[in-house]
Amino acid sequence: MVKHFEGLGHAHYLTFSCYKRLWLFKDGNLCQLFVEHLQRASERHSFKLWAFVIMPSHVHILIRPHEGSPLSTILHSVKRTFSYHALEYLRADKPAVTANLIEGESAGKPAYRFWQHGGGYDRNIVNEKSLRRAIDYIHNNPVRAGLVREPTEWRWSSARFWILGDMNPLQMDAIEVF
Repeated sequence: MVKHFEGLGHAHYLTFSCYKRLWLFKDGNLCQLFVEHLQRASERHSFKLWAFVIMPSHVHILIRPHEGSPLSTILHSVKRTFSYHALEYLRADKPAVTANLIEGESAGKPAYRFWQHGGGYDRNIVNEKSLRRAIDYIHNNPVRAGLVREPTEWRWSSARFWILGDMNPLQMDAIEVF
């Protein structure tokens, strides 16, 4: 089990990867589904969503949990509920893809995974310099991967919000000073 160090007022830079690092998020329907789950989780658990990017094989998010909302609860809310609906979608619409997601059996049926084992990567952000660096890293991830030339060209990122004021696909929360 991954241990999260939750300092009061700390933001968290989180990364989680698709099972076997598969490019599951090349499907725009899954990207949209993830955005919807992320939005619902932020409303349900009152965390601030400051930045995100959905890459083909992984996701980066930068959040600031509300006091009293444990990070483990937030992650469960985002990852588990999304995984359930994503696998449901893939089994119905992309059965060939789901064959790569089988990990053993449960009660005599195939057991599927969407996310890689483990808690992913979690780094506390405790000052404005680290915050800016994390946001830049998140927004430039598709550029570094050679997917686009400019961060705003990548649809599944908060770069469009922060640079262009485009609230599609998701509106970000105001960043508070540390």
